[in-house]
Amino acid sequence: MKRWRRVKRMASMHDAPTMALVVRQDLALTTGKIAAQCAHAAVDVVRAARRSRLLERWRAGGARKIVLGVDDLAAMTALHASVPKGCYAALVTDAGRTEIPAGTVTVLGIMGPRRAMDTLLRHLEAL
Repeated sequence: MKRWRRVKRMASMHDAPTMALVVRQDLALTTGKIAAQCAHAAVDVVRAARRSRLLERWRAGGARKIVLGVDDLAAMTALHASVPKGCYAALVTDAGRTEIPAGTVTVLGIMGPRRAMDTLLRHLEAL
């Protein structure tokens, strides 16, 4: 039996944690590249949150994910610095094999309580 299935139901799905995948818009990445980089970010955030109650609640609550855009690296860095305590975050750095140079930061993945995430990300637009 998987451990996350033993989590008690939350009062509402609106209380479930959220994973946000924040993509740099200045890089003009192709759709496929965005998908691959978001997948890396999602895996990295789940790894960072492993064995946490938050991850169990996220899985039990439907594993809500949103994809948002941010203007550039400076905005992404500022967002990463402002991730609140109790959330998990991971920056994805590209290997440089296809569209962009090695070492380019492409996506920020964040997982946290929905209310904290809504407050943190309310200024960003969905892709």
